[in-house]
Amino acid sequence: MNNCAIRTENLSRDYGKFRALDNMNLNIEKGRVVALLGPNGAGKTTFLRLLMGLLEPTLGSSFVLQNPSRALSKSVISKTGYMGDMDEPPPWSTIRQLMDVQADVSPGFNRDYFIQSMKKRELELNKTYGSLSKGQKKWVRAGLVLAGMPDVLLLDEPAEGLDPSARKDLYGQIRDYVTDNDTTAIVATHIIGDIERIADDVAIINHGHLITYADLEDLREQVREVQLGEIETLPELGEEIEVLGSKNSDGARIIWIKCPEDAQQKLEQILGEKVVMWTVSLETFYLALTEHNSNKQDVGLKEIEK
Repeated sequence: MNNCAIRTENLSRDYGKFRALDNMNLNIEKGRVVALLGPNGAGKTTFLRLLMGLLEPTLGSSFVLQNPSRALSKSVISKTGYMGDMDEPPPWSTIRQLMDVQADVSPGFNRDYFIQSMKKRELELNKTYGSLSKGQKKWVRAGLVLAGMPDVLLLDEPAEGLDPSARKDLYGQIRDYVTDNDTTAIVATHIIGDIERIADDVAIINHGHLITYADLEDLREQVREVQLGEIETLPELGEEIEVLGSKNSDGARIIWIKCPEDAQQKLEQILGEKVVMWTVSLETFYLALTEHNSNKQDVGLKEIEK
């Protein structure tokens, strides 16, 4: 547990009769970049706000750097960089003023780091925040958070509105920062292709449930897309092989399976030569779980009905 930067225990949050987050149990180690994925309304923003202590859980608890979220010390708050999806600075503030304010509340704020980040996107410090484009505003806010030199980063759609080049630069900057400082980052995003290049782990939320949390490299090695062709029924695969989702496409049946490395030879023998099987991207894996899994509200990777 000493290497655990973020921990949740049965974390749940209701809005009236609607449960936005349900019974989340999660341990995230230091030094990891976690891609937090899920459809709109899945519970990603609620989860980040609960970690920051901005919301009170209905049930359960969460901890950041071993401190309970609802009672974060000033020291832990100063070591936590949070970028919400709607929190905006005053439009009349200049970038320089925002830098000065952030430096006052962040003891470890690195002005040189921030200034260099602004120069990278040709943003002058005397520009007002309100005069910036949506993407430029995102870059400024992300730069302020990173320049605070936090030990934990909680970022909600940090690259939204950025052009492809700026997105690549920002995610590269996040990756470099985490690696250089042994920091932990959770990045909620819909831009899966970008975050896939820098993430260590992936956490997928759907309908308030944590569907999966896994090492991204393990998923790349274990998840396969299988085209069954004219096979009408799926053979018995064994308990160690999980069916993640299924769909029909152009008369053929496609399934997604998670197979441990030591069971892959067995899988090939079971399916035989009549099927086509290949590895999948994070985006395909994500869609298999959130769009093509009939058990969307089940916690964990559940086998679909055959």
